[in-house]
Amino acid sequence: MVILVTHNRHSYNRQAAGYEKRWKAYLDHTHKEFLRRIEVRKADRVLDISCGTGLLAEELIKRNAPFGELVLNDISEEMIAIARQRVGEHPNINFIDYPADQFPEPAQLFDLILCLNAFHHYGNQKQVVEHFHTHLKPGGRVCILDWNRIGLFRPVNKIINWITPEHIETRSDREMKALLTQAGLTIQSLDIWPFRYWRFFYFEAKRITNIE
Repeated sequence: MVILVTHNRHSYNRQAAGYEKRWKAYLDHTHKEFLRRIEVRKADRVLDISCGTGLLAEELIKRNAPFGELVLNDISEEMIAIARQRVGEHPNINFIDYPADQFPEPAQLFDLILCLNAFHHYGNQKQVVEHFHTHLKPGGRVCILDWNRIGLFRPVNKIINWITPEHIETRSDREMKALLTQAGLTIQSLDIWPFRYWRFFYFEAKRITNIE
């Protein structure tokens, strides 16, 4: 898994400067769809687990999301440097740089975890979802938008996997639901939709109990 993390880090460091321009339509769509579904509540401690260049954080600020603290995490030094330039002066934003499956923060720390356009890059996805459960407070929520490996997107996904340098492991909505429920999270909502040749899912899941 260390090799996969290093590989993805190097790839996104190389892409960082041109990332937003290259994927503008995709990023505009996924951010719009994510933002209209998530709810940031007053004084929430929020983790953006793979923040990239900070586009989501910038939109949350523009919309006056009432978070108490927003923690931006990413393994790419170049991506998070752009995020720092974009939103680093905000007094309630902090930055860290851990792999999603090696997150060291204390348990039951966050009210909300956001995972946008990133889950398919994680090598140890089962462990990542277990970390989501561990790091959420009882009643805390995780919101995930990612590729949905169903229908005609399955061959497209194979092509993407062949031609891109990053590690890609896509899940179907059924597989994602199973991962979340097996980790002890309760599904609150699920949406599925197409965009161009992509297929997406959105999950919101909740930590109900205080049982580890």
